[in-house]
Amino acid sequence: MGSLTLALSRTADPDPRVVERMLDAAPHRGRERATLTVGRCSLGVSWAAGLRDASVASDGERAAAFCGRLDNAGDVAKELADLGIAVGDDGPAALVLAAFAAFGDAAPERLRGVYAVAVTDGYGVWCFRDHLGFRSLFFRDDARAFVAASEAKQVVAGAGVSREPDLDVLQAIFFGVYDDETPAALRGVSRLRKSMLLVAGQRGTRRKTYWDPRPLLETDTSSEDERRARFEDLMRQANARAVTGDDDVVSLSGGIDSPAVAAFAAPEHLRLTGRRLAALSTVYPDLPSVDESHWVRLVAERLDLDLRTYERTARPLVALDEQVRLLDGPVPGILVNDAMEHYAKAASLGFRTMLTGEMAEFVFDQRRYLLAHLLSTRRYRALRHHVGMQQKKGVAPLAIVRQLTPAIVLRRAWIRYNRVRSTGTRSRIPEWLDPGAVPGAVERYAERTTLDWTEQQLAAFDGPGLSAEADTITEAAAGIVVRRPWADVDLWEFFLSLPAEAKFPNVTRKGLMREWARGRVPDEILDRPTKTVFNDSIVARIDYAELRRWLDGPSTRIPGVRYARLADRIAAADMDVREFDWAKDLAAVHAFVGLWS
Repeated sequence: MGSLTLALSRTADPDPRVVERMLDAAPHRGRERATLTVGRCSLGVSWAAGLRDASVASDGERAAAFCGRLDNAGDVAKELADLGIAVGDDGPAALVLAAFAAFGDAAPERLRGVYAVAVTDGYGVWCFRDHLGFRSLFFRDDARAFVAASEAKQVVAGAGVSREPDLDVLQAIFFGVYDDETPAALRGVSRLRKSMLLVAGQRGTRRKTYWDPRPLLETDTSSEDERRARFEDLMRQANARAVTGDDDVVSLSGGIDSPAVAAFAAPEHLRLTGRRLAALSTVYPDLPSVDESHWVRLVAERLDLDLRTYERTARPLVALDEQVRLLDGPVPGILVNDAMEHYAKAASLGFRTMLTGEMAEFVFDQRRYLLAHLLSTRRYRALRHHVGMQQKKGVAPLAIVRQLTPAIVLRRAWIRYNRVRSTGTRSRIPEWLDPGAVPGAVERYAERTTLDWTEQQLAAFDGPGLSAEADTITEAAAGIVVRRPWADVDLWEFFLSLPAEAKFPNVTRKGLMREWARGRVPDEILDRPTKTVFNDSIVARIDYAELRRWLDGPSTRIPGVRYARLADRIAAADMDVREFDWAKDLAAVHAFVGLWS
């Protein structure tokens, strides 16, 4: 996976060597490169040999740099051709350049895929990334220059500032109190928000949201049959966009999400290549509670997939200092080494593109506050239907009333209630954290303070996407590109448009998809009564010696952490998954700070 860099000079003639230094700062992004300079702006891209996913182009007056994959290039090219606009043959960068010439600031919304883009006229630059931010873009804006790049370390190299950690940001990341405006963990580097067009000129910058999904909510008025047909079309399109026909593999689990992807991707792959689609799964023969071997083999057999399996050996805390150095900071809540092992295994088998079932729950199963939403919008028939189904399942009356509460109480009162409840839940916050000293600790695993169904449907569009940024770098280091068909913008917009009662026709988890996937995904998968939880695998791999290495008497201390009590807990060696998650993330913070010790 390649990278993009740019430098816009405000005080002197441009120095093309700046973007070269920026490309050098991320060798895992590929050694092949292309650069060009127009006016006061230099652009650069890099890519791995044999996997060119970055390009630059110029029409003499303007230039563009593109990094990633453009899924609807054919559609955009046809639209431009209909307008009589010629497109150069320099790859996606030329197409984006022509689109900007035709549509101006409206061009980004027309594009689909996963990418980062920069367009310049020599004196100003327009930067954006894909709608959902699966390709990152960082920047630094000062009086001397505006620099931007795929990774924070590249921005530091281009700006010529010292590389050092921002302790305030690290604390915010650890306690989960970061948002879209939180800078990078490297001091002086900002991140470009999702769906945002950033325009930098000689006198400063301005920002403009180019895509807002909110107006789409509950606008669909079609029939049930029409909706299902529309889903089929969009799901086929999403998987056709992701399948390259060259060294594809689907990351397969025993749930619903990835088998549904495989069910749509396998025919497309067969059509393109004449070969079966490959699948890759992790198995845990020594941990029956975690192992999904039976289910993935069943899916592979029914869908005629070429299944490959391997046993998990990654240790979450191994080489933690190198991990945070590569990622430019700690990343909460995920096991980076597990992802790296999975991607590296796929790459070692010769695969270059991996399809996953990630993001599915955000797309069609954000059902929190559903009853309150139906009540507040006076959809009494749908409300009675859902209450009745819950009663049949044995849900307690008090639990049903609690679901209705957000519609009938003041927002402030509801937030206060959630905070009090989370403060009193000892299992949510380790005893070695002081929730009174650091309020963010109370809210990290507390119920979010959103009060309505609408905000839940849009939950994935908020926040800086730290895990997506880390995943992009991990993919590049492993030499593989990950695609998430469920996160295709056109497909996601469709689900956003569904009325609440259509999106959640019953009280079964992922109920709509269980209906729509019937006939494609094996019934045994759709009717599974339980979901696999991987806690046992994580607990079995806790390395207390590594925790002690990073957390026993560190020279820099995070306020609100009781290090002596934490040392006792590490010595006891009996953490559960939730406590280890906190300890792992704190160790990553200290490993990152330790790079400068």
